[in-house]
Amino acid sequence: MVIGIQSRILAAWLAILVGWAAWCPAAEVEARLDRDTVTAGNGALLTVRISGGRAGQPEIPAVENLIIDLRGQNPQVQTFNGRTTVSVTYQYAVGSNIPGDYQIPAINFTVDGQQLSTQPLKLKVLDAAAAKPPPGIPPNPAASQPAGDEPADSGDKRFGFLTVELAASARKHAYVGEIAPVRIQAWFPIDSRAQLRSGVQPEGKAFTLHHVSDAPQQTQEIRDGNRYLVVTWYGGISATKAGKYPASLSVQAVVAVRDTSAANPRMRTGSPFDDMFVPTIQKEVTLKSDDQQIEVRALPTQGRPAGFTGAVGEFKIDDWEIPNKWTTGEPQQIQALISGSGNFALMDAPELAPAEAWKTYPGKDDFTPGDVASFAGSKRFQFSAVPRKGGAQEAALAFSFFDPAAGDYKTLTSPTKNIQVAGETIADDPATDNPATGGPVKKDSSLVAEHHELSPAGPLIPLVSRPAFSAMLVFSGVLWVAGIILAWFRIRRENPQRRALAAMEKATREALHRAGQCAAAGDVPGFFAAARLAIQQRLGALWNQPPQAITLAEVNARIPHDSPVARFFDEADRHTYSSQSSGEILPQWKTLLDESLASLTTSVR
Repeated sequence: MVIGIQSRILAAWLAILVGWAAWCPAAEVEARLDRDTVTAGNGALLTVRISGGRAGQPEIPAVENLIIDLRGQNPQVQTFNGRTTVSVTYQYAVGSNIPGDYQIPAINFTVDGQQLSTQPLKLKVLDAAAAKPPPGIPPNPAASQPAGDEPADSGDKRFGFLTVELAASARKHAYVGEIAPVRIQAWFPIDSRAQLRSGVQPEGKAFTLHHVSDAPQQTQEIRDGNRYLVVTWYGGISATKAGKYPASLSVQAVVAVRDTSAANPRMRTGSPFDDMFVPTIQKEVTLKSDDQQIEVRALPTQGRPAGFTGAVGEFKIDDWEIPNKWTTGEPQQIQALISGSGNFALMDAPELAPAEAWKTYPGKDDFTPGDVASFAGSKRFQFSAVPRKGGAQEAALAFSFFDPAAGDYKTLTSPTKNIQVAGETIADDPATDNPATGGPVKKDSSLVAEHHELSPAGPLIPLVSRPAFSAMLVFSGVLWVAGIILAWFRIRRENPQRRALAAMEKATREALHRAGQCAAAGDVPGFFAAARLAIQQRLGALWNQPPQAITLAEVNARIPHDSPVARFFDEADRHTYSSQSSGEILPQWKTLLDESLASLTTSVR
């Protein structure tokens, strides 16, 4: 009897063990990168997760020139529908200071006696391409300075600064009337995130800004021993007065820099990725170049040719055309093509020499740019001329300009052409003599009013009393009222606040739609990420800052901890970092989301 009872107990325990083994999930291992491309000196986040069993810390195979630094581990125990899952997550910062394509090999594990492996992962480390200036502009010499490790972190330059310098390094000054090529650079700390909010804008009245490149170029450069991310524009500036003036250019940007003061010094390991997860400070800044001056020199008066009209640069006569046969008093067309680099706007047509033998008339011109900045190019002139003298003549084109590189005037002369002019020499136009002074001129007595048949006839009703005039006034009043109404609707439609509010509401609806999709699919992290983004959109409009930059810490600092918004952020953070990938979306979460949005609707509107 006792033996039978013991047998039944043993059979029951065996059944429990078999059922538990069948109910327990199989062991799994997973490795993933949060990004597959980084720049040299920056890192990606490698997450290695072991679930369904127990295993030791992973041993990641070494890869040449690749840095793999352990940042922490997180054990987790989850119970869902009676099923318990034990997992542990390891996080590594992975990167390199040497550009190239790297592969993280498969990571092998022994989980409860079972051999498991992850899939190999690929990481591409990029190096920023060097900026290429437009033709004729030398590269920036700043890249030849010695290398450094950290960006400047003091004063107003903590978030970046703006520099302006003449692109032609051979001289440090410009001339009046010259469009001097300049290099404009915005310098941001290498570990910052920057977003440009405007292009290059002039601030002062001393200089006029010309032909700024539309697409700025990016590179990494060294300045004063620190490494920066540099955004480079090329353009030109001109001045109408001599003197020394500040460059006065500005660029608006939003810059986020790491707050190294908030980092825990005891957590620093000496790894190049120690600052990877340090909190950031975001700020809207206006970078200005007021502290940099450019000297503008007046054009010299000594040696100035009589035919100089204001062209400043370096030019040449490429082509010219003068007819072979002429007739005095009859105009014909002359063409000339001048190319080079400089201020084409102040360039006039070349003169026809000798000047006393010709009378010229203004014509037309057409400029063709030779580069994206319009510093170089060519200008074709077409104008008419009339010969004053008959017989065999010699003609040539002469063009004078100031060369800023040489600091002197130059005159170009085309080859002389022999032409034949038919007709007699034309004398100079005689001066118009004043008529002889005499008695008063007798007026014609045949006035129009004396001939009734020639006088216009019409009613003697004043214009303001005519029905047509009243109708015109009414029609004008209707147009005036309609114009005011249309202007009001246009102002209302283009109101920046209204447009921003509409954009916020659209983004909120899209985020709530994604949250609904994730709820239907049982995607818990996706639901909380989309729902939190919807709340961030409302808070961003309320606090006038980018929605994605609003964190739980800022919410707790501005909103009571027991408010629906703060409680939802707490719940979202808890589920985001719990690695729960799927499950049922609880009704209280949806209710808390609705309460959070309802509490913000009145404030935002």
